[in-house]
Amino acid sequence: MQARQPALWAAATTGMLVGAAMVSTSVLSPAASPASLAFLRYAIGLAILAGPALFVTWPRYRAGDALAIALLGVAQFAVLILLLNHALARLPASTCALVFATMPLFTWCLAALSRREAFSTRRLAGLALAVGGVAVLLMGGGGAAGGLDLQAGSGMAALLAATLVGAATSILYGPYMQRYPALPTSCLAMAASVLFLALYGGWQGQTLWPVFSATQWGHMVFIGLSSGLGYFSLLWALGRLEASLVIAFQALGPVTAALLELALHQRLPSPALLAAIALVLAGLVVSTQAPAG
Repeated sequence: MQARQPALWAAATTGMLVGAAMVSTSVLSPAASPASLAFLRYAIGLAILAGPALFVTWPRYRAGDALAIALLGVAQFAVLILLLNHALARLPASTCALVFATMPLFTWCLAALSRREAFSTRRLAGLALAVGGVAVLLMGGGGAAGGLDLQAGSGMAALLAATLVGAATSILYGPYMQRYPALPTSCLAMAASVLFLALYGGWQGQTLWPVFSATQWGHMVFIGLSSGLGYFSLLWALGRLEASLVIAFQALGPVTAALLELALHQRLPSPALLAAIALVLAGLVVSTQAPAG
Protein backbone atom coordinates (compact mmCIF):
# COMPACT_ATOMS: atom_id res chain seq x y z
CA MET A 1 0.00 0.00 0.00
CA GLN A 2 2.88 2.35 0.81
CA ALA A 3 4.29 1.77 -2.69
CA ARG A 4 1.03 3.17 -4.11
CA GLN A 5 1.09 6.27 -1.93
CA PRO A 6 3.30 8.47 -4.19
CA ALA A 7 1.15 7.63 -7.20
CA LEU A 8 -1.99 8.51 -5.25
CA TRP A 9 -0.44 11.87 -4.36
CA ALA A 10 0.46 12.40 -8.03
CA ALA A 11 -3.13 11.70 -9.09
CA ALA A 12 -4.44 14.02 -6.38
CA THR A 13 -2.01 16.72 -7.53
CA THR A 14 -3.39 16.48 -11.07
CA GLY A 15 -6.98 16.90 -9.88
CA MET A 16 -6.16 19.92 -7.72
CA LEU A 17 -4.11 21.57 -10.48
CA VAL A 18 -7.05 21.27 -12.89
CA GLY A 19 -9.29 23.22 -10.51
CA ALA A 20 -6.62 25.81 -9.66
CA ALA A 21 -5.79 26.39 -13.34
CA MET A 22 -9.47 26.98 -14.10
CA VAL A 23 -9.62 29.71 -11.47
CA SER A 24 -6.55 31.44 -12.92
CA THR A 25 -7.94 31.09 -16.45
CA SER A 26 -11.21 32.64 -15.31
CA VAL A 27 -9.27 35.59 -13.90
CA LEU A 28 -7.43 36.08 -17.22
CA SER A 29 -10.41 35.56 -19.53
CA PRO A 30 -11.38 39.29 -19.71
CA ALA A 31 -7.80 40.23 -20.68
CA ALA A 32 -7.11 37.78 -23.52
CA SER A 33 -8.87 35.68 -26.14
CA PRO A 34 -9.43 31.94 -25.63
CA ALA A 35 -6.88 31.23 -28.40
CA SER A 36 -4.20 33.39 -26.76
CA LEU A 37 -4.71 31.77 -23.37
CA ALA A 38 -4.65 28.29 -24.89
CA PHE A 39 -1.48 29.00 -26.91
CA LEU A 40 0.44 30.42 -23.96
CA ARG A 41 -0.81 27.67 -21.64
CA TYR A 42 0.53 24.86 -23.76
CA ALA A 43 3.60 26.68 -25.01
CA ILE A 44 4.68 27.01 -21.37
CA GLY A 45 3.52 23.46 -20.62
CA LEU A 46 5.50 22.11 -23.58
CA ALA A 47 8.60 23.96 -22.38
CA ILE A 48 8.19 22.25 -19.00
CA LEU A 49 7.92 18.79 -20.56
CA ALA A 50 10.66 19.39 -23.15
CA GLY A 51 13.41 19.50 -20.51
CA PRO A 52 12.91 15.95 -19.18
CA ALA A 53 12.10 14.72 -22.71
CA LEU A 54 15.63 15.60 -23.86
CA PHE A 55 17.02 12.95 -21.53
CA VAL A 56 14.86 10.01 -22.67
CA THR A 57 15.18 7.79 -25.73
CA TRP A 58 12.63 8.73 -28.37
CA PRO A 59 10.96 5.86 -30.26
CA ARG A 60 10.67 5.55 -34.03
CA TYR A 61 7.05 6.49 -34.68
CA ARG A 62 5.16 5.00 -37.58
CA ALA A 63 4.02 7.80 -39.89
CA GLY A 64 0.35 6.96 -39.43
CA ASP A 65 0.72 6.73 -35.66
CA ALA A 66 2.56 10.06 -35.47
CA LEU A 67 -0.21 11.74 -37.49
CA ALA A 68 -2.92 10.20 -35.31
CA ILE A 69 -1.13 11.27 -32.11
CA ALA A 70 -0.74 14.81 -33.49
CA LEU A 71 -4.44 15.00 -34.39
CA LEU A 72 -5.42 13.70 -30.96
CA GLY A 73 -3.14 16.34 -29.44
CA VAL A 74 -4.89 19.06 -31.42
CA ALA A 75 -8.25 17.76 -30.17
CA GLN A 76 -7.15 17.28 -26.55
CA PHE A 77 -5.01 20.37 -26.05
CA ALA A 78 -6.34 22.85 -28.65
CA VAL A 79 -10.03 22.19 -29.39
CA LEU A 80 -10.79 21.13 -25.81
CA ILE A 81 -9.05 24.11 -24.23
CA LEU A 82 -10.62 26.60 -26.67
CA LEU A 83 -14.04 25.28 -25.67
CA LEU A 84 -13.09 25.33 -22.00
CA ASN A 85 -11.74 28.89 -22.14
CA HIS A 86 -14.96 29.97 -23.88
CA ALA A 87 -16.90 28.46 -20.99
CA LEU A 88 -14.65 30.03 -18.35
CA ALA A 89 -15.31 33.47 -19.83
CA ARG A 90 -19.05 32.96 -19.17
CA LEU A 91 -19.33 30.70 -16.12
CA PRO A 92 -17.70 30.56 -12.67
CA ALA A 93 -14.55 28.43 -12.50
CA SER A 94 -16.10 26.20 -9.84
CA THR A 95 -19.03 25.48 -12.18
CA CYS A 96 -16.65 24.59 -15.02
CA ALA A 97 -14.54 22.40 -12.76
CA LEU A 98 -17.64 20.61 -11.50
CA VAL A 99 -19.01 19.72 -14.94
CA PHE A 100 -15.52 18.85 -16.19
CA ALA A 101 -15.18 16.44 -13.26
CA THR A 102 -17.84 14.23 -14.87
CA MET A 103 -15.40 13.42 -17.70
CA PRO A 104 -14.45 10.01 -16.20
CA LEU A 105 -18.10 8.99 -16.32
CA PHE A 106 -18.50 10.14 -19.92
CA THR A 107 -15.33 8.18 -20.67
CA TRP A 108 -16.78 5.02 -19.15
CA CYS A 109 -20.00 5.47 -21.14
CA LEU A 110 -18.12 5.88 -24.43
CA ALA A 111 -15.90 2.92 -23.58
CA ALA A 112 -18.97 0.78 -22.93
CA LEU A 113 -20.65 1.89 -26.16
CA SER A 114 -17.49 1.04 -28.11
CA ARG A 115 -17.30 -2.33 -26.30
CA ARG A 116 -13.91 -1.49 -24.77
CA GLU A 117 -15.25 -1.83 -21.24
CA ALA A 118 -18.18 -3.53 -19.53
CA PHE A 119 -20.74 -1.20 -17.98
CA SER A 120 -21.86 -2.40 -14.55
CA THR A 121 -25.06 -1.48 -12.71
CA ARG A 122 -23.00 0.20 -9.99
CA ARG A 123 -21.24 2.32 -12.57
CA LEU A 124 -24.59 3.27 -14.09
CA ALA A 125 -25.75 4.36 -10.62
CA GLY A 126 -22.63 6.50 -10.27
CA LEU A 127 -23.33 8.12 -13.64
CA ALA A 128 -26.89 8.90 -12.57
CA LEU A 129 -25.64 10.58 -9.38
CA ALA A 130 -23.13 12.73 -11.26
CA VAL A 131 -25.63 13.75 -13.94
CA GLY A 132 -28.03 14.61 -11.11
CA GLY A 133 -25.33 16.89 -9.70
CA VAL A 134 -25.01 18.70 -13.04
CA ALA A 135 -28.82 19.04 -13.16
CA VAL A 136 -28.82 20.62 -9.68
CA LEU A 137 -26.09 22.96 -10.84
CA LEU A 138 -28.05 24.04 -13.91
CA MET A 139 -31.30 24.57 -12.00
CA GLY A 140 -29.51 26.49 -9.25
CA GLY A 141 -27.57 28.78 -11.56
CA GLY A 142 -24.18 27.29 -10.66
CA GLY A 143 -23.70 29.54 -7.68
CA ALA A 144 -23.65 32.65 -9.83
CA ALA A 145 -26.12 35.45 -9.42
CA GLY A 146 -29.34 34.38 -11.07
CA GLY A 147 -30.00 31.50 -13.45
CA LEU A 148 -28.46 30.67 -16.79
CA ASP A 149 -28.82 33.44 -19.41
CA LEU A 150 -28.01 33.13 -23.12
CA GLN A 151 -24.28 33.72 -22.59
CA ALA A 152 -24.14 31.23 -19.75
CA GLY A 153 -26.04 28.71 -21.88
CA SER A 154 -23.43 29.11 -24.60
CA GLY A 155 -20.73 28.57 -22.00
CA MET A 156 -22.42 25.42 -20.68
CA ALA A 157 -22.73 23.99 -24.21
CA ALA A 158 -19.02 24.63 -24.79
CA LEU A 159 -18.21 23.10 -21.42
CA LEU A 160 -20.14 19.90 -22.14
CA ALA A 161 -18.51 19.68 -25.58
CA ALA A 162 -15.06 20.05 -24.00
CA THR A 163 -15.89 17.28 -21.53
CA LEU A 164 -16.94 14.95 -24.35
CA VAL A 165 -13.80 15.74 -26.35
CA GLY A 166 -11.69 14.91 -23.30
CA ALA A 167 -13.55 11.63 -22.80
CA ALA A 168 -13.20 10.58 -26.45
CA THR A 169 -9.51 11.42 -26.71
CA SER A 170 -8.70 9.58 -23.49
CA ILE A 171 -10.12 6.41 -25.07
CA LEU A 172 -8.55 6.91 -28.50
CA TYR A 173 -5.11 7.52 -26.97
CA GLY A 174 -5.12 4.02 -25.41
CA PRO A 175 -3.44 2.00 -28.19
CA TYR A 176 -0.74 4.61 -28.75
CA MET A 177 0.10 4.93 -25.05
CA GLN A 178 0.57 1.15 -24.94
CA ARG A 179 2.84 1.25 -28.00
CA TYR A 180 4.99 4.31 -27.26
CA PRO A 181 6.57 5.93 -24.15
CA ALA A 182 4.35 8.49 -22.42
CA LEU A 183 6.71 11.49 -22.19
CA PRO A 184 7.81 11.71 -25.87
CA THR A 185 4.26 10.98 -27.00
CA SER A 186 2.82 13.74 -24.84
CA CYS A 187 5.43 16.19 -26.18
CA LEU A 188 4.50 15.26 -29.77
CA ALA A 189 0.80 15.75 -29.04
CA MET A 190 1.31 19.04 -27.21
CA ALA A 191 3.66 20.41 -29.89
CA ALA A 192 1.02 19.74 -32.55
CA SER A 193 -1.55 21.63 -30.48
CA VAL A 194 0.77 24.62 -29.99
CA LEU A 195 1.36 24.81 -33.77
CA PHE A 196 -2.38 24.55 -34.42
CA LEU A 197 -3.17 27.27 -31.89
CA ALA A 198 -0.52 29.56 -33.39
CA LEU A 199 -2.02 29.11 -36.86
CA TYR A 200 -5.57 29.49 -35.51
CA GLY A 201 -4.67 32.70 -33.67
CA GLY A 202 -3.05 34.14 -36.80
CA TRP A 203 -6.07 33.20 -38.92
CA GLN A 204 -8.40 34.87 -36.42
CA GLY A 205 -6.16 37.94 -36.25
CA GLN A 206 -5.68 37.43 -32.51
CA THR A 207 -2.44 38.31 -30.79
CA LEU A 208 -0.67 35.36 -29.21
CA TRP A 209 1.19 37.64 -26.79
CA PRO A 210 -1.43 39.76 -24.98
CA VAL A 211 -0.61 42.69 -22.73
CA PHE A 212 -0.74 41.46 -19.14
CA SER A 213 0.07 43.07 -15.82
CA ALA A 214 2.67 41.42 -13.59
CA THR A 215 -0.12 39.75 -11.59
CA GLN A 216 -1.78 38.47 -14.76
CA TRP A 217 1.53 37.06 -16.02
CA GLY A 218 1.83 35.31 -12.67
CA HIS A 219 -1.53 33.62 -13.33
CA MET A 220 -0.45 32.76 -16.90
CA VAL A 221 2.83 31.18 -15.83
CA PHE A 222 1.01 29.23 -13.13
CA ILE A 223 -1.48 27.90 -15.70
CA GLY A 224 1.37 26.77 -17.96
CA LEU A 225 3.28 25.17 -15.10
CA SER A 226 0.15 23.40 -13.90
CA SER A 227 -0.43 22.03 -17.42
CA GLY A 228 3.10 20.64 -17.70
CA LEU A 229 3.32 19.34 -14.13
CA GLY A 230 -0.28 18.11 -14.10
CA TYR A 231 0.06 16.17 -17.34
CA PHE A 232 3.34 14.60 -16.20
CA SER A 233 1.78 13.66 -12.84
CA LEU A 234 -1.18 12.14 -14.63
CA LEU A 235 1.00 9.98 -16.89
CA TRP A 236 3.25 8.97 -14.00
CA ALA A 237 0.26 7.91 -11.91
CA LEU A 238 -1.32 6.03 -14.83
CA GLY A 239 1.80 3.89 -15.03
CA ARG A 240 1.36 2.80 -11.40
CA LEU A 241 -2.38 2.78 -10.65
CA GLU A 242 -5.61 1.67 -12.27
CA ALA A 243 -6.79 4.27 -14.78
CA SER A 244 -10.23 4.54 -13.16
CA LEU A 245 -8.65 5.36 -9.81
CA VAL A 246 -6.36 8.02 -11.31
CA ILE A 247 -9.15 9.69 -13.29
CA ALA A 248 -11.43 9.69 -10.25
CA PHE A 249 -9.14 12.27 -8.63
CA GLN A 250 -10.41 14.81 -11.18
CA ALA A 251 -13.22 15.19 -8.63
CA LEU A 252 -10.80 17.31 -6.60
CA GLY A 253 -10.98 19.96 -9.35
CA PRO A 254 -14.34 21.51 -8.41
CA VAL A 255 -13.53 21.38 -4.70
CA THR A 256 -10.24 23.18 -5.30
CA ALA A 257 -11.88 25.74 -7.60
CA ALA A 258 -14.69 26.45 -5.13
CA LEU A 259 -12.24 26.94 -2.25
CA LEU A 260 -10.00 29.24 -4.30
CA GLU A 261 -12.97 31.30 -5.53
CA LEU A 262 -14.10 31.61 -1.93
CA ALA A 263 -10.68 33.01 -1.01
CA LEU A 264 -10.44 35.31 -4.05
CA HIS A 265 -13.96 36.73 -3.95
CA GLN A 266 -14.59 36.38 -0.21
CA ARG A 267 -17.92 34.63 -0.68
CA LEU A 268 -19.39 31.25 0.12
CA PRO A 269 -20.49 28.80 -2.57
CA SER A 270 -24.26 28.53 -3.01
CA PRO A 271 -26.25 25.60 -1.59
CA ALA A 272 -26.87 24.42 -5.17
CA LEU A 273 -23.13 24.29 -5.88
CA LEU A 274 -22.43 22.44 -2.62
CA ALA A 275 -25.17 19.91 -3.38
CA ALA A 276 -23.87 19.46 -6.92
CA ILE A 277 -20.32 18.88 -5.67
CA ALA A 278 -21.59 16.29 -3.19
CA LEU A 279 -23.53 14.43 -5.90
CA VAL A 280 -20.65 14.44 -8.37
CA LEU A 281 -18.19 13.21 -5.74
CA ALA A 282 -20.63 10.49 -4.66
CA GLY A 283 -21.09 9.44 -8.28
CA LEU A 284 -17.36 9.18 -8.84
CA VAL A 285 -16.83 7.19 -5.64
CA VAL A 286 -19.61 4.73 -6.55
CA SER A 287 -18.34 4.38 -10.10
CA THR A 288 -14.71 3.79 -9.22
CA GLN A 289 -15.72 1.09 -6.74
CA ALA A 290 -17.51 -0.80 -9.48
CA PRO A 291 -15.82 -4.10 -10.40
CA ALA A 292 -13.79 -4.00 -13.62
CA GLY A 293 -14.76 -6.05 -16.62
